[in-house]
Amino acid sequence: MNVLILHQMGDPRYRIEAVRSLEYMIPENRPDLSCIIHDADLPFPEYLKSIEFNLIVLGPTFLCNRYSPFNLKKVLKSYDFIKHSNACKIALPQDDYDCSSLLDDWMVEWKIDRIYTVCPENWNVLYPKASKNIQIKLGYTGYISDSWINLWQSPKLHQQREIDVSYRARKLPANFGSLGRLKWQIADLFLESVKDTSTLNLDISINPKDIISGDSWHSFIENSKFCLTTASGSSLLDPWNHIRHCVNSFLAKQPKATYQQIEEHCFSGLDKKYVFTAISPRNIEAALAETVQIATPGSYSGLMLPYEHFIPLEEDCSNIKEVLLMMNDSNLVNKIKKQCKESILSEPRLRQKYIVNEIISFAESEATRRNILIKEDKFQSVIKDKYEKEYKYKSDKYWRYKRSTKKILSVAIFFGAKRFYNLIIPFFLKNRGI
Repeated sequence: MNVLILHQMGDPRYRIEAVRSLEYMIPENRPDLSCIIHDADLPFPEYLKSIEFNLIVLGPTFLCNRYSPFNLKKVLKSYDFIKHSNACKIALPQDDYDCSSLLDDWMVEWKIDRIYTVCPENWNVLYPKASKNIQIKLGYTGYISDSWINLWQSPKLHQQREIDVSYRARKLPANFGSLGRLKWQIADLFLESVKDTSTLNLDISINPKDIISGDSWHSFIENSKFCLTTASGSSLLDPWNHIRHCVNSFLAKQPKATYQQIEEHCFSGLDKKYVFTAISPRNIEAALAETVQIATPGSYSGLMLPYEHFIPLEEDCSNIKEVLLMMNDSNLVNKIKKQCKESILSEPRLRQKYIVNEIISFAESEATRRNILIKEDKFQSVIKDKYEKEYKYKSDKYWRYKRSTKKILSVAIFFGAKRFYNLIIPFFLKNRGI
């Protein structure tokens, strides 16, 4: 079976392991398939379009192109062949509530066969057009690989862990509502509530410079006795990207505007009209690593319950004394970490193998229904080999260039654009002999 997987994860040096694992789960679980995994930051080679793909998978990072009108227009043009392809087409969107109508139209235009949504409720609100003709099934923000299970079969003992409470998050823009705001605000609230508890070793940050990528993230989680977590998702529905544009425009004019001012100007009365939440990769990883979660209220896809699978923390941290008492109750801590791991592992649809085999089985049945013969083709194998040889070279070259450009931009920001111009231009002219 020829499979095309499209992603746009960004610089390989800084990819989040949970995202990478999700984007690569098909080839890593089904090595028998002939997979081409293409980074959409690089141009898609014309010669690849001659391959008869049996399955095309639109990964979550590729589908993020809907956030930018320019990027979406470019993608719709560059990958127009997908719309006309007879392949089985699968979409794995994340944050469906963000630009939901743009995503809905995209899915219909490209004639997607099945959408795996991470938002189990309000499908008719998110996909009013697609839900009429396209299969929609429940998906998750992350799936458990065999390597994760093996990694955390016997995780580090709690008494050997160096960090008492850990947390990493980025400051989300206001267009995700109060739920998105809580994701970064909880860090400051928790630090403030335990500031007199000097015995705790905390590693909590929302600074972008402190983001941990790759395998180091798993080591960080396993080295933590407890970790903060909030319900993943948004309390705002932004169908056409209007709220994001309004927030950005308002902040450009009033950079010091408060959240309340932004809300009043851009989405007054809309916050929490719909609430979209789901279990997050952090919840899954922490459960497997037996890192006890200190979590704010949420449904957590029905897989995590307070006192059974996590220590409940009020959004304003008003119950911090109760939380600290539970953290010091070794019997309760051992019970929670065991039950949480069991709950996560008991859901078969959270396993990569399960969901991958479900996707492949669906693609095979669609091929049969459409009278498409899946067979080995030597010519297509030659094309695939050509692509793989070229891809690594082009990818390395592209990302080296992007890193260099980023460094120059950082210097420009540091010195100030005008000062940078005055410094670099005379140097450039001198070296040119002008």
